Amino acid sequence: MNIEQYDIILVDDSPEVAELTKLALGSKQPGRSMTWFSDAELASDFIFSSSGFAERKELHPYLILLDLNLPMMSGHDFLKIIKSNAATSHIPVVMFSSSEDPKDIDQSYHLGANGYLVKSSDPKEFIGTVADTGAYWLNRNKPARGTSENVSIP
Repeated sequence: MNIEQYDIILVDDSPEVAELTKLALGSKQPGRSMTWFSDAELASDFIFSSSGFAERKELHPYLILLDLNLPMMSGHDFLKIIKSNAATSHIPVVMFSSSEDPKDIDQSYHLGANGYLVKSSDPKEFIGTVADTGAYWLNRNKPARGTSENVSIP
């Protein structure tokens, strides 16, 4: 099976959020690819499939945007899985939620989130936030590619 490179993986149960996110990323990131999963189980199946996506470091996304409140498996539970697996722990995960509850934010960082964004109900502000986030993670940040096993720390 040939696995396609996706620069950003969005895990969110809202088709509207997926469309706005794709629009926002396309406005400042032409040529970048995004894939959307409506729940964490589908995303987990994709990342940890038997075809070895998790083991193919050259295909890791630059960013996973992860909703907190998802059906079946919560965003926090999926974050734990990503960050506890040596093959995927280096992938940046930004929580992307409508929750502004400090407990949700604190728990996200405690579990290893690399950022926490609050979804705006205003489409223009939402698009601006996503476009800025994509610009940072895709253009400015220098990602680890899962090679930490070759790095010695004094």
